[in-house]
Amino acid sequence: MKHIALVAAFGASLLVACAGENTEPLEPAKASSTPGNATAILNAGVTADLGEQGQSVKILFDPLYDDHYGSFQQLSEPLIDAIVTGAPPYDNVAAVFVSHAHGDHFSVSQLTRMLAEQPDLRLVAPEQAVEQLRASEKWDTAFDDRITGLSLENGAQSESFEIAGATIEAFRSPHNGWPDRHADVHNITYRVSAPGEAGLAQRVMFLGDADPGVEYFEPHAEFLAAKRTSLAIVPFWFLQADDAETLFDATLNTQSVVGMHVPVREPGWLSGSGWDYFTGVGQTAPIPDLAAE
Repeated sequence: MKHIALVAAFGASLLVACAGENTEPLEPAKASSTPGNATAILNAGVTADLGEQGQSVKILFDPLYDDHYGSFQQLSEPLIDAIVTGAPPYDNVAAVFVSHAHGDHFSVSQLTRMLAEQPDLRLVAPEQAVEQLRASEKWDTAFDDRITGLSLENGAQSESFEIAGATIEAFRSPHNGWPDRHADVHNITYRVSAPGEAGLAQRVMFLGDADPGVEYFEPHAEFLAAKRTSLAIVPFWFLQADDAETLFDATLNTQSVVGMHVPVREPGWLSGSGWDYFTGVGQTAPIPDLAAE
């Protein structure tokens, strides 16, 4: 398994600040986005810019949320406005992906604003989230043509489709804590692939709040084995899983891994885990080139 080195675009002081109990929200001017990299927003939010230089596709995973539940960093108003309006580095975004309709991953008010502000933007989300968007007083029926809603049973996969030259695949596996907690929540994992340089490919996988139990990925074994992932973006608790090395390399079939969704009060075990993880806006992790499959 290849570990990756995280780069903080604005210096080591970020890591100190994010460990503090009273961390202030960070501003968008400190973030950046470059092809071949995944870049942290806040909480579980990630920008992925993947594919060939000059022809890459930029996507956002879980970028906007309403609730921090006393555990996660809050989005500042300038950061929200930059994402919603498409200001750099959140410009030229082809699609937003929502993993599930929980308040720390999803915002009805801000996503409807974003669809209105960016008329070419696509949104991919579980149907549970789409239903909430449609119920909003800010909903415009013109958005429907740009929405892909997924309704999947646990263990099921969607048909693949394309957005801006990228191939989108998705499957549902249980939310962390299933079946005792969140049994009715549709948590979607996305695998997005784009052509890279010299006939290679870049592929990212975003797992939302998935449960790390290996048995939950068994229904997707053939799907996962068919294409190796360049970078899996996983909730931080995956990094504490029994035999995490095998989970990532064999089960998820990924070249590299980065954790996300880390609370402000960082768990004591995390820094010594040996795995890389995002803690604040602007940190980046490379998306390696792989042989196209």
